[in-house]
Amino acid sequence: MNSEILAYEVQQFINDNLNTDIHKILLSKSKFPEVSSRELVEQIESKLKAKTKLPTWFNAANIYYPNKLNLSQTSSEITANYKTTLVHGTTIIDLTAGFGVDSFAFSKKMNHVVHLDKNKELSKIAQHNFKQLNAANIECLATDGLEYLKEANTPIEWIYIDPSRRDKDNKKVYYLSDCEPNVITNMELLLEKSSNILIKTGPLLDLKSGLKELTHVKEIHIVAVNNDVKEILWLIEKDFKNEPLIKTLNHKTDSVQEFQFYLTEEQNSASYYSKPLNYIYEPNAALLKSGAFKLLSEHFDLRKLHSNSHLYSSDQLFTFPGRIFKVEGVYDYSKKILKKEGIIKANITTRNFPDSVIKIRKKLGIKDGGEIYLFCTTDIEENLIIISCLQIFQDP
Repeated sequence: MNSEILAYEVQQFINDNLNTDIHKILLSKSKFPEVSSRELVEQIESKLKAKTKLPTWFNAANIYYPNKLNLSQTSSEITANYKTTLVHGTTIIDLTAGFGVDSFAFSKKMNHVVHLDKNKELSKIAQHNFKQLNAANIECLATDGLEYLKEANTPIEWIYIDPSRRDKDNKKVYYLSDCEPNVITNMELLLEKSSNILIKTGPLLDLKSGLKELTHVKEIHIVAVNNDVKEILWLIEKDFKNEPLIKTLNHKTDSVQEFQFYLTEEQNSASYYSKPLNYIYEPNAALLKSGAFKLLSEHFDLRKLHSNSHLYSSDQLFTFPGRIFKVEGVYDYSKKILKKEGIIKANITTRNFPDSVIKIRKKLGIKDGGEIYLFCTTDIEENLIIISCLQIFQDP
């Protein structure tokens, strides 16, 4: 950590050049003898990334940022704040705390937060930033989280862990057992020290795979922001042996779409099918990740277009955790027909369709954008169809 970056003149330069071409800065000689051009660019890039992801950090003075790769791996402020709704009590230990976004969120709910990270540089950066953010109840220790646990001799209310999804060669890994630290092999230690464990995993982890590897899972939370799944949270309670509850959340600008269920509900549900009716329903990304495909049809009284399409339809308009569209027309997969209908510009989505969006645009001569939405899918009679729609915006 180069403390010279926190000098008033350097901070002023960073703020004044947020919209400057970073290549010009990188190729120019730094105005500051103790701060290199690369360090300036690194701070500018990371601060720009924080503008939407971490607005509290962006708007605070004298924040020190790590490189943008490290920042990209941290929680967003929205998802970090959501985690605070899952914990209770007075103390939580963040075993792999990194930049400290989750630790800071927990500090607003818990009396005492222990921020652990074996990266001494990150630990020092986090400690500095917590002071700037007036978070006095966070204890920062530059040490290995598992080693800290082994030495702990008092009960711990909550343990939070976000295993790194990169291996020693910095390549992405997708299975829990490949993450670092390995929560599977260390679960006995975790449950020995605390009855409440919260694990964050990446959005690509398969739920069934996770349930096979983890024990005592009480709840699974699939968290999306603006229809993009950001993380999966696994709430583990010592000695819990019942079926876990699955919760899906899609944080929108002005509301949150929520849906929850048990896997047995999905297994025992039956889908109802039809050709496209007056309205089309597209589940949000968190729902699609959850796999609650038959249950949605039964729960919302909707008709599925095909067993593998995951698009739903109805004659009447219903509230739904996803996007809703008014059907304007249903056509065969034909350029001639769409041209006749005057459709030359549209937003295209594929569901259970053999061609990619790029190939469809080329074949049909459709430009991107506009108010029209085209769903390219397969119907219950195995026909390739195109559904032309206009989006309906639901009340929050």
